[in-house]
Amino acid sequence: MTLSELYETVGEDLSDVIERLGDIETVEHFLFVFKDDPSYSRLIRSLKENDLQRAFSEAHTLKGVSLSLGFKRLGDCSGALCEKLREGNAPPESLLMQLKTEYCRLIDAISNFKKYS
Repeated sequence: MTLSELYETVGEDLSDVIERLGDIETVEHFLFVFKDDPSYSRLIRSLKENDLQRAFSEAHTLKGVSLSLGFKRLGDCSGALCEKLREGNAPPESLLMQLKTEYCRLIDAISNFKKYS
């Protein structure tokens, strides 16, 4: 699987990411950093502990990293979560399921890419 195929698989645009980050090697590097980034797991843990302030911080980090790597769907979902948390509200379960689906889809794609690169 090539990097282009990975981005096609997840329905995102690699060209914008290369333009932003400079080259394919940099994109690949940050993909693997993203895969190991603890923001998602910290976000979920914070929500379980009802620490909405910490959850907001982690959701905001996940949003920024996602959008920097061109993962618009995950970034948008994280952004919606940020807005709920900014208001001081726990997010609806449907939004958390959407976030989990997008996150797992990306992690699976990155894992497959790493396996074949």
